[in-house]
Parts: sequence; structure tokens; C-alpha cells
Amino acid sequence: MKPLRRSLPSVAVLLALGAMSLAPLRSSAEPAPQPAPQTADVRYGPILVPPTVGDQPGEFNAVVPAMPMPCTNCFLTATQVDLVFDDGKSANLDQGLMLHHMVTFNSGRPDATCGPNTPIGSLGERFFASGNERTGGTLPQGFGYHYGADRVAGAVEIMNHSTVPQVVFVRTQVRWVPDSTPGMQPVRPVWLDENNCGDSAYPVTAGPSDKVWRWTSTITGRVLLAAGHVHNGGVKIALANETTGAHLCTSYAGYGTKPAYQGSVESMTTCTWDRLGTVRKGEVLSIDTFYDPPEPQADVMGIVLAYVYETDDLTGGTPAPPEGPAPAWPPPGGVPSGHSHSHHH
Repeated sequence: MKPLRRSLPSVAVLLALGAMSLAPLRSSAEPAPQPAPQTADVRYGPILVPPTVGDQPGEFNAVVPAMPMPCTNCFLTATQVDLVFDDGKSANLDQGLMLHHMVTFNSGRPDATCGPNTPIGSLGERFFASGNERTGGTLPQGFGYHYGADRVAGAVEIMNHSTVPQVVFVRTQVRWVPDSTPGMQPVRPVWLDENNCGDSAYPVTAGPSDKVWRWTSTITGRVLLAAGHVHNGGVKIALANETTGAHLCTSYAGYGTKPAYQGSVESMTTCTWDRLGTVRKGEVLSIDTFYDPPEPQADVMGIVLAYVYETDDLTGGTPAPPEGPAPAWPPPGGVPSGHSHSHHH
């Protein structure tokens, strides 16, 4: 797969809801060999999702106090989420089901961008998320998210557009190595959200628009991975260091190639390298989310989940290669409406 790096026109999870794929679009030059990662396949469920009533989709929407984890005292190096039936088959919009979001919170660590006095921040550090596009991700070799043994909570929302109740599981496939593995370095997740510390939703008008959100960094390090999350009608979301003027990543929405998604957002491109760029404490990171829906939408999202290796050695790693051309817009099947993401809080 050719590496992606795209220029920034102006300049997300659970839910993200982030972003990490088991086959990244970009990977850095490989350092010294390490032991092969172990793999785990973890399920949360069964979850009973009620049927649609009238024009209101059935919904499971809850904060789960304790999510199953694949390991303890380990580094998570790659993650991929899916929504599945009991037989393991993927559950998607062609069956009336949508994984609106799944966000995981490490109760033992503070969130980078939401304080502990907020409802979101009180749950802990947001370290992984996925929407229905089910973006996964792989960190560059030698890096991982360190997990000890603290409780992990989850915010899970699943929607059922069919007229019958359905039972599903949230499935997470993970690669990991023990924390005793030589040479491993920890990463810090940084959640960047157009409506941060709230429900992440905001309105957009019909037609082209963009919205910028900024965060003054409290950390110094190298940005290693970034992935975005948008709703139907979303074009892309771009991450930049506004202080230095450096573009770090543009995450593009994909549509119309996977029948199970029924024309809705089916993918978000990710950026991963051992130095996508850098950030210093006090510098401003920004996200710029672009939408072009055929009609106004009341509750879209624009989220980037980035992973930063905290270090003062900002010259380490290697510069990321140029990104390729942006995908065509509008998509070949047309711009989808936002109905499949509509929900109540």
C-alpha cells in the first residue's frame, strides 16, 4: 500500500472514537528486531439492542464500568475493533446495525485534554476509540500504549435501524508485548475534539464548511500516529501544529466501496510514522474538520486521536514521506445523508 501524506488546505474515537489499522498506510523504517507480538481476541457482550420504534432507531448507549482487557503489564501495539454477531460475523448497516462509537478509558491515568472535574475526564484517559468505520491502528515498531492493571471503562453506543431486537458483541483484536520487552517506549494518547469534554456533537449547514478547534499542548514529544472520525457528509479532518506551521496528518473519509456500510462512512485514513511531526509544551495543536453534506446536520463529529512519544529528543526518528493525492470528492456514489448517525443522548 502506498504511503499517504497530503498537504493541508486549512487544517474522531469511541467513539473514537481514533484511531489504529492492523495494516497502517505508512510505516517507518524498522529498528532492531524485537520479539513477535502476541495476539488476543477479546469480546464484550452479549449486548441486546432494541428495535426501531417509529422513526427512532433502537439504541444501546451506556458507560460500561469495566471492559475486558487482553493483557496486564503490557504494551498494546495494534488494535482493531468490530461489531459482531455470536457466530463472529460482522454486524453492520446492511443488517440494520451501527457501531456509533466505542471509547475506552484508563481509570489509572488523567486524560490529556479533559480535566478530571469534567464528566468525560472523570473516567480517565481516553486511549482508544472507534466509530462505525471501525478504524484500527498500528504504532511504529518499538512503541506501544502501556497498560498496567487499572480498571478500563468503556462508552459504547450501538444503534439498531431494523424492526427486530438484535444481539451483538464488541470485538477487539489486539497485538501486545510484555512490558519487560527491551526497547519499548510508551506513547501518550491525545484526544482532539471539535466539542471536547462534551458529547462531541456539533451542527453543520448543508454544503461545504469547516470548523477549527485548538489545544495548547501540555506535553513535548514526537507525534507517531493520528486518525480521525467524522459522520456522513464528512470529507476529511486535518491535524497541524499551528505554532510551527507544520502539517501533521490529514485523515480522509471513504465511501461507497463496501456494501455492508450502505453508502455511509466506511473508512478513515490513518497516519503513522516514528516522527509525523513534533509538539512542544505551550505550542498549539489544531484540528480542522471539513463537511459537505446535502442537508444540514444537527450532530456531526470531528475528532482526531493522536499518539505522542513524550521526549525532548525531537530530532529522533525520521521525517515522514510526502502524502499522496486526496481522494475524489464527491465520492462516486454521491454524498450520503446523515440519517444513519442520528441519535439521542
